[in-house]
Amino acid sequence: MVHSIKKIHFMPLQKSTLSGHFFTFITIVIWSVAFVSNKALLAYISPIENMILRFTLGYLFLLLLYPKWRLPHSIKDEFFFILLGFLGIFIYFLLENFALSYTQAANVGLYMGAIPILTALFAHFISKDEALSLNLFVGFLVAMVGIGLILLEGSGYEMRLKGDLLALGAAAVFALYSAILTRAPKGYHYIEITRKSFFYAVIMMLLYFFMNEKGFHTKVLTVPVVWANILYLGVLSSGLAFILWHKGIEQIGSIAASNYIYLVPLITAVTGVFVLGETLTLRMIGGGILILVGLYLSQRKS
Repeated sequence: MVHSIKKIHFMPLQKSTLSGHFFTFITIVIWSVAFVSNKALLAYISPIENMILRFTLGYLFLLLLYPKWRLPHSIKDEFFFILLGFLGIFIYFLLENFALSYTQAANVGLYMGAIPILTALFAHFISKDEALSLNLFVGFLVAMVGIGLILLEGSGYEMRLKGDLLALGAAAVFALYSAILTRAPKGYHYIEITRKSFFYAVIMMLLYFFMNEKGFHTKVLTVPVVWANILYLGVLSSGLAFILWHKGIEQIGSIAASNYIYLVPLITAVTGVFVLGETLTLRMIGGGILILVGLYLSQRKS
């Protein structure tokens, strides 16, 4: 997305394609660990405070990387950046953070596995590049069975169900964001696109905060673990990872990039077990396997 988004054609792997896969893989690793980092941070501050801190830091990081500033090309372009900020950052991370307040990081990571199927569905209607196939629907049904197993599992059902449904909503929003991202206006540097979407998202977060929160938890900002997680989420997960994600989508397309999200449940679950002491039950493992099988089936050509 450095200058324009070009239609993706199947061809032998070239240097740019390989770098696109590499960028996407690194992004997924960063974001998978971020679920656990987010969960740890929510023990000290509210979800919206978390978002404001990390994306303000992320915006400043991007401003350092690309300090060039210019007036908007058009109102239409700015509305597109507002839409990116609203969907991919404000709404998605609001849903994700509240989901982490009610359920395990491993559960949230599992539901992110539904993003490739949802991205394919949205991309079909938005860009017309992805044909809907029987395999897509079969895979979707298998994945839904797996999701159902996880939703109905364990104790603390009502609270965890709320968190799991919020995580599913977050997955749908991010899939829509990834599909829309391929339609970004031409003539903008990819860091500028990310920075603009961050700018509008932070404004939305501040409005939400002043309408719904009584005050900021400033005392916890002296706690080392809080700043460690904020730096990870702000610089790596919000700043660097979004740049890599945009570059990956530019070079290999939204569908191929979203396929790497298959790795999120595994990385998140393992990190959650070792860092947060979370537990994995047989039903969660079985549901996770069904989700991955469904995702594999959905990506096979008929």
